[in-house]
Amino acid sequence: MNMAPGTWCALPTPMGEFRMYDAGDEHVRVVCLGQLEDQGAEPLLRVHSSCLASEVFGAVDCDCADQLREAMKLIAAEGRGLIVHLHQEGRGQGLSQKIRAIHKMQQDGLDTVEAFDALGLDQDTRSYDAAVRLLHHLRISSVRLISNNPRKVRYLQQHGVHVTMVNTHPTVRPENAEYLKAKKAKLGHQLPLEADCRSTGTIFFYHSDQPWGELSNFSRHSIFVGRRVWPTVEHFYQAQKFVGTPHEETIRRCQTPMQAKIRATALAEQHRREDWPGAKEAVMLEGLRAKFGQHPDLAERLLESGDRLLVEHTRNDAYWGDGGDGSGENRLGHLLMRVRAGLRRTATDEQDSN
Repeated sequence: MNMAPGTWCALPTPMGEFRMYDAGDEHVRVVCLGQLEDQGAEPLLRVHSSCLASEVFGAVDCDCADQLREAMKLIAAEGRGLIVHLHQEGRGQGLSQKIRAIHKMQQDGLDTVEAFDALGLDQDTRSYDAAVRLLHHLRISSVRLISNNPRKVRYLQQHGVHVTMVNTHPTVRPENAEYLKAKKAKLGHQLPLEADCRSTGTIFFYHSDQPWGELSNFSRHSIFVGRRVWPTVEHFYQAQKFVGTPHEETIRRCQTPMQAKIRATALAEQHRREDWPGAKEAVMLEGLRAKFGQHPDLAERLLESGDRLLVEHTRNDAYWGDGGDGSGENRLGHLLMRVRAGLRRTATDEQDSN
């Protein structure tokens, strides 16, 4: 496994600047962010099998590209992690067999498990030896594995790697709903398909492209504040740390909300306004009121949440979010509920005036 110094290149992405390494094997791609040598915490790891259809051509009848994108987001948000991309299509059966299986699904109305059985194929023949060798090479013995697949967890554990599972949250679409149900019911994948937790009276949100993603500051809804258009609430919020300086405009022009956050974080220590700790909640509230006040469809969606508790569910933030285990302050959730209450009062007042 070739990971010698110098055998890498920068990989600029909308989520941040990763590094791509030469792993010494054309069937294995390795992408990293941050210092993996840091022994202070278990790194995030995604062991990902290739899916030409979704990753290259944008097919929406599976969750492969969704999982890869979510893994990159999680790693970017934390600033440290590793993706091992393996060239093994069709759960290890190869691209030709995968195409045959999908043809069988479409022709005979079968699910993914039934199609493999009909063709006499084993359901999952994937090997994760390359990932295990890489971890041993890097002297990483414990990881947080971004996956819903218990088989993948067991494989790494059986080869000397301690694993904590971090679930991905697939975007359920008409094209992939049955596929996801089959993976959960027949292959044992731990898919959290009921994302809004109606039974508990709580809505958990985080990623902008998943259920209730409209509540995220990263959702692609522009706002007009201070005579300027901001691509997202995150752009506005991060830029206000440097209000009145050239950095404010630089952050406003960032291509993505993640880039805006990364840029602001890099500048914060030397250039952030002194009153920011006391001003940040007012700034966030101003951005949220603009977002839900200027987009009627979003206001309607927020009101649809009723009286349920809104929780930004992430271990990456214990102030704006819940810290992942409920110990965080969830200030973003509380501000959203405050905005929701204001929208409800306005709707009631309009009805009374009519």
